[in-house]
Amino acid sequence: MNRFEDTVCAAIRSMHLLIVEYGGEERLVQPYVYGDDHAGKRLLSAYQVAGGSASGASAGWKFFRMDKVTSVALSDRRFHSPRPEFQRDDGAFARIVCQIGD
Repeated sequence: MNRFEDTVCAAIRSMHLLIVEYGGEERLVQPYVYGDDHAGKRLLSAYQVAGGSASGASAGWKFFRMDKVTSVALSDRRFHSPRPEFQRDDGAFARIVCQIGD
């Protein structure tokens, strides 16, 4: 179990935004899916709404490798419905631990 699993899954269930420290940058994200990819790496699929980015794109859909995340905190902000382009049971995941709508 990843040390951030309880916080990430609680945020997904309650639709709270997460503050994620990743690549030396703080990012504000809407978490959607948390699980393992086909190589066995733990991932978070999220929509980033603010913060830094190595690619320069501070907003948009992103995968965060949890072994590269240095901290996760629950924000007091919520989002009230999934983004219209969200697809459940994302094929990038071999095993889903939690996702929006569970």
